Amino acid sequence: MSLSDLAEPSSPSSSSSSASQTSVQPTPTRISLTVPTSLLILPPTAALIGLSIGLVRGGNRSRLRFLAENAHRQPKTVQGWYFYTKTRNYRVFFGAAKTGSKYALGLGGATATYVLLDESIGYVRESIFGPKGVQDPTPGGRGLLEDREKKERVSWRKGGVGWEDGGIAGGLLGLGVGVGYRLPRPLFIRSIIMGTLLGALTSTMQVAQAHIGKMREEEELKVARTQPETVAITTEEVIPTSNKTIGDKSMVIDPQREAMPVDQIPIDDDEGKSWFGKLRSKLGI
Repeated sequence: MSLSDLAEPSSPSSSSSSASQTSVQPTPTRISLTVPTSLLILPPTAALIGLSIGLVRGGNRSRLRFLAENAHRQPKTVQGWYFYTKTRNYRVFFGAAKTGSKYALGLGGATATYVLLDESIGYVRESIFGPKGVQDPTPGGRGLLEDREKKERVSWRKGGVGWEDGGIAGGLLGLGVGVGYRLPRPLFIRSIIMGTLLGALTSTMQVAQAHIGKMREEEELKVARTQPETVAITTEEVIPTSNKTIGDKSMVIDPQREAMPVDQIPIDDDEGKSWFGKLRSKLGI
């Protein structure tokens, strides 16, 4: 007798309870993160612009600084000029790279902060006052789209963009810049006003873009409704299913294939001839 024979057999109640426990286990939920399209486009673009500006400014500043530092000790030999030029190029390169990266991080970070503030303010506005325009049923909100199937523009909003979203976000960004850099009172007020105006202008451009896309879609639907439907012509409508007499010849059509034999197709002898050849054939010359 083996040990398996001595083991107690499992009761049907225990097996049914274990099966019910496995069936009751909830399915794991998937964590999804909605990244706005503006956050993927605007900050990298601003970083590239800042990098280009920083490279130009940093390179020119490093070159002028090197010339000012070495104006009193100009080289007098060929070897001296070689090392002088080589050192100057290194200083210009590293200065341009340092200033360019600094400008890129600053401008890209400021733009990313503006986009996050804009999307957050739009989300809070919709939760309080409701969405604007046509609401998108997609979970998480994707905004007004020209093509809802392609999902070209992703947003935290479920409705349209409001001009006040960008205005408030730009004003808050200008306030943060003024406090962070400790600007004097005139520049502090100017930064807030400029941030509010530029943010409102950006949101207004988005509203205009969505409106133009909606008008274009309505125009395409109107043209599609007014355009007449094309009727497909089949061979049954073109070729009759009965015998037909042309001149002295009778054409026999196969009823099964509903087509005319190749040898019975009438051929125009005058096709391809010039007017003089057609005249001669008619006169029998």
